[in-house]
Amino acid sequence: MNNPLISAVRGAICVERDEPALIEEAVCKLYSALLKANEIEESDIACLLLTQTGDLKSRNPAGGLRKGGYCATTPLFCMQELEIEGMLERVIRLLVITNKVVEQVRPVFLDGAEKLRPDLANLGNIQPS
Repeated sequence: MNNPLISAVRGAICVERDEPALIEEAVCKLYSALLKANEIEESDIACLLLTQTGDLKSRNPAGGLRKGGYCATTPLFCMQELEIEGMLERVIRLLVITNKVVEQVRPVFLDGAEKLRPDLANLGNIQPS
């Protein structure tokens, strides 16, 4: 059953290499773009789920968000993405769960992650300012 008082918005981004600074930059870019595309304020977020593929080991993306000045009081839960044969490499995924209704959910896929869901890839891709 759908709860009309919450929404969930997803996004993904590919990271060029497994380097702490690149992971931090990518997760902050994705988070910022996702909030902008969906007109979400951090105060609207109940929690944030993050996954990363097993080839990204040098930095926890949740720590990267906090270092970037985001999510100071938001509960974050970070997991490793399931390893599936032929999966896209070096991907960070976010699932933002909000305490408000997002009228038109716009998933965001950036920097090569558009391959994951080409049917949704252009719905919310607004570049962060």
